[in-house]
Amino acid sequence: MASPTKEKEQIDAVKPWVDLMQAKAFLAGDFLLWLWYFAESPLNPVEINLSRQGKTLVKLWVEDRLVLESHDNKAQVHTFKGGEPSRSLEAEFSLKSGKVVKELRLGLHIDPYGDFISLLSAKDLSPKSIYLPNHTQEGAPAPLGLAFRLQMTDLYLEALDALFLKFLEVRADKQWREQELPAIRNWIQARGQAETHLH
Repeated sequence: MASPTKEKEQIDAVKPWVDLMQAKAFLAGDFLLWLWYFAESPLNPVEINLSRQGKTLVKLWVEDRLVLESHDNKAQVHTFKGGEPSRSLEAEFSLKSGKVVKELRLGLHIDPYGDFISLLSAKDLSPKSIYLPNHTQEGAPAPLGLAFRLQMTDLYLEALDALFLKFLEVRADKQWREQELPAIRNWIQARGQAETHLH
């Protein structure tokens, strides 16, 4: 039987991960909307800290799938696929009518590794259908081995967690209601007026 001190150490070691999982479950929808907003903001690309190489430049975009749903009992779900669905008039109308992001395919360019893409759901934020870069930092074809794929997957998951922590900092800040939330609402209302930019 573990001593009370050892048990407390084990609980303390796991607690940050449990807290992060609970925050993801509670704020998943807000996070997906924030990713969409952030991807179209002047703050993109952003610098994040990764254990492999320290500060790293990451550029975000919404890929070719976006699912929005209403909050009411008779939830209507609108799925947009192909091209740039986040820029479509239908997606803009759905967003302006109060629908929330249920799912989106997120693209991340992690410098110098390349493009990573996965499907994120507001259900649990676990990335699905992960696309990894097919070349190494030096531009050579990537090794096909499992070790390389696991290494790139770890890198991608770390980048996603870093973005979520960045969102949490913003969300927990006292300026959220006074500055960030109004900025997101203005972005929703102004959609379609800005010129489309490519990632």
